[in-house]
Amino acid sequence: MVNKSLLEKIGVAATTACAVHCAVTPFVTLLPLAGLGMLADERVEWSLLASSLALGLLSLIPDYLRHHRRARPIAIFAIGFSFVLIARLAFEEKPAIGTPMAVFGAGLILAAYWINRTLCRGCRLGHAH
Repeated sequence: MVNKSLLEKIGVAATTACAVHCAVTPFVTLLPLAGLGMLADERVEWSLLASSLALGLLSLIPDYLRHHRRARPIAIFAIGFSFVLIARLAFEEKPAIGTPMAVFGAGLILAAYWINRTLCRGCRLGHAH
């Protein structure tokens, strides 16, 4: 079984990479000059989205079921992921809307990890929930 802490760190890294990708992609014409042309590839975008979703679910749902029974991290994750997905699907051609929306969504995902971690630490310390 994968170490929980490692899984969470990979999820945070994937979400951060997704946020950076969303922030950088509007400058797609400059990416090849910096040797980063592959970041504009649609497969990279969908891979980042899929890995962020999978890692989030693999991290948040077991903690909900086994530890704190608080749905807030999952709800915040779902809202954040929805923002990122809507930005990608509906506002790809409008980076002035899509980019801030995707970065905000990634921020919500990161907040969900932080809240989940805080709740789990409270459970391990014996605090009431």
